[in-house]
Amino acid sequence: MEKVRWAALITFFALFSLTLSLGIWQINRGYEKKELENTYSLQQSYPVEEITYNLDSKINLYRNVSIKGRFLEDLFYLDNKIHNGKPGVVVMSPFELDDGSALMISRGWIEMTDRKNFTRIKTPAESLSLVGTLRPSSTGLTLSSNTTFELDSSLFLIQSLDLDEIKSIIGRDLKDFVLELSDLSPASFTSIWKPINLSSYRHFGYAFQWFGLSVVILVGVCVYLFRGKRNESK
Repeated sequence: MEKVRWAALITFFALFSLTLSLGIWQINRGYEKKELENTYSLQQSYPVEEITYNLDSKINLYRNVSIKGRFLEDLFYLDNKIHNGKPGVVVMSPFELDDGSALMISRGWIEMTDRKNFTRIKTPAESLSLVGTLRPSSTGLTLSSNTTFELDSSLFLIQSLDLDEIKSIIGRDLKDFVLELSDLSPASFTSIWKPINLSSYRHFGYAFQWFGLSVVILVGVCVYLFRGKRNESK
């Protein structure tokens, strides 16, 4: 009986520690998201700035910027993107700036229902001025080790945005940022990018739930110990 009691107590306290740590983690994530929300709101409040140099500066992150250059020939489809219940891809194109450097442009979402026939969309060849939001690159979650498939000459299907892999494919360097193209820019499609997938308030709400569960577990431990003492005194 004593072994059963100790096993129950260990289980109670393990669950209490787990729920408490998850609550603290959600609180920390909430503050991180809150800081990102504030940064994004501040950067978006500034007018569009034309960038002719120093694009690598982090002070431009989440800001609306204007760049000049031309699209390269290579085209990438970021797969498994659902929008309004329809399957599709996000069109990604490397873009060469006037200074000779290059970065990846996220041109937006297009519907793509035929998985056996990925049609190639048109890409302007002339020099362009593009406006969009500069953001960090994100690899994201992949469910397969095979992340890139060649569909046609200079046309690739990718499961995640792995810039290192894309660099090796196109044979040139890319900046560590991505420009989310504005809907008003040429060669753009439907923008579905969101800077924050889960708001800070949602994280704080989840933290409250975990802390509430911790309290329930703690009360359960106290009741269990109290009943144990009562049974021993009889």
